[in-house]
Amino acid sequence: MIIEKIEEMTLEDARSIALETMEIKGHECVFVDFGDRFGYSVLVFKNGKHVYYADDYELHHGYLVAEQGKETLRRYYIQEMTDKLFTDEALMESVRTYDEYRRKDYFLRNYWIMRYDHLSIFDIGENARRKSKKARLRFPYYSNVSFCYVADPGIVDIQREYSKNLETCFESLKNNDDTFRKMISYELANHEACITYDCTDALMALGYKWNMLTDSQKRITHEELKKQYNRYEDEDIA
Repeated sequence: MIIEKIEEMTLEDARSIALETMEIKGHECVFVDFGDRFGYSVLVFKNGKHVYYADDYELHHGYLVAEQGKETLRRYYIQEMTDKLFTDEALMESVRTYDEYRRKDYFLRNYWIMRYDHLSIFDIGENARRKSKKARLRFPYYSNVSFCYVADPGIVDIQREYSKNLETCFESLKNNDDTFRKMISYELANHEACITYDCTDALMALGYKWNMLTDSQKRITHEELKKQYNRYEDEDIA
């Protein structure tokens, strides 16, 4: 089995070899065992479409199976899918933490759109461009959330509505100093500011420039940057 064949699998294909199926956050998760490299895996479907970006494979968790067995991997998959999949209703709810915002935003941009036929803007090569020109006749409406074209303008409208709600919640999170501290700490680490001692990329990830910060946000950024730099220096010495 190769990854392209797995990603081409339909819901009927997956069900035909299923060890177990489970609904998680409105998605049908099909547990299978491919054997060989991919092994015990979980495939994700919504509205009959294969959301293969959300799939996961034993290939990535061999150590876990070797140490604790496949039942532990099954529990891991269930928790993983619970964390990264969302219902449409959840996308219109308030967001309580930066982690929740990031997970919902990633889901909306990358997984949600896969329940619909769509055409990515990232086709590469002359053959792909010719194919895309023909496909554009079927998919005339552009989604700037997922950077693709779809057949129904209603898909674009509802995705933008979800995105607008998430961004409104995000702005509210940034206005709380305690939450801002957690956000900037995460992004500083994510952009290796402990090495560069530069907060520019971390701030850009949050939609900020230095001169846009309040005095308290500037202070918090300095404090968190210093913490991470000192921690890095201590680890380097050790």
